[in-house]
Amino acid sequence: MTRYAVLHGPRSGRRGAGAVGEQVVEQLRAAGQQVHELVAATVDEAREACQGAVRDGIEALVAVGGDGVVQIAAGQVVGSGTALGIVPSGTGNDNARSLGIPLRIDAAVATLLSGTRRSIDLIHVDPLDRHVVGSVPCGLDALIAARAATLPRWLGAQSYTVAVLPELVRLRPMAYRLELDDQVLELDALVVAVCNMPVYGGGMRIAPDADPGDGLLDVIIIKPVGATSAVRLLAGVFSGRHSNHPSVRIERARRVSVAGPELVAHGDGEALCPLPVDCSVVPGAIDVLVPAG
Repeated sequence: MTRYAVLHGPRSGRRGAGAVGEQVVEQLRAAGQQVHELVAATVDEAREACQGAVRDGIEALVAVGGDGVVQIAAGQVVGSGTALGIVPSGTGNDNARSLGIPLRIDAAVATLLSGTRRSIDLIHVDPLDRHVVGSVPCGLDALIAARAATLPRWLGAQSYTVAVLPELVRLRPMAYRLELDDQVLELDALVVAVCNMPVYGGGMRIAPDADPGDGLLDVIIIKPVGATSAVRLLAGVFSGRHSNHPSVRIERARRVSVAGPELVAHGDGEALCPLPVDCSVVPGAIDVLVPAG
């Protein structure tokens, strides 16, 4: 028998994280597992509940929700023996996609019951002292993420696609100073994304070769192009075909400092803080339950 703690929000409508969370709890208990239910209405409540469960020696902390909920749970299991489980029920579910975790509830619960532990890195972001699982967008991609967050939840992953056009209309190059380990880059760019996982933005394979267990961060830089070329590039991002485009540059580093325009960096779909930010890889920070084989 495994001891699980399941984090979700209050019950809120059809397919809301609360309703899905209750379903997950029921299925785990029906499988004979010991389950502690963590219901949180605020981010602070969620962090405190997760911290308490980890202190109590829970074996698996299950995040039911989107990438923001996954980020909260992941940050609380760092340095512990508790594994992170994910049941995707959010807008983009990009970290689940990157790790091969099924998007269907029953299949995700089966992964909790019969999956295997996989050690992954995290991104530590200063000045917030925050851990991010997937990526830290710092350019046009951050503006798109911010707009997507204001759109109706029923759009799901399509909210990112819908958010693209208004931002492309205002398309403009932005000046950045990047420090990648010992390398300094000063350049104009449209997109600067610091990635631990290959997928972000509702299924876009922005960093197709990113390996969350290699101890490195993939830094995706898209240099200035016109609006028409930008649309083509973004279309290619969904399949990962953009990486060979002459306007795309990919670097790898253990530490990345991003300074530049007056915009807010995002992490796992959530607003973090205004630039500048420092991103450092934390190798093997946590274990995640993923499908066996």
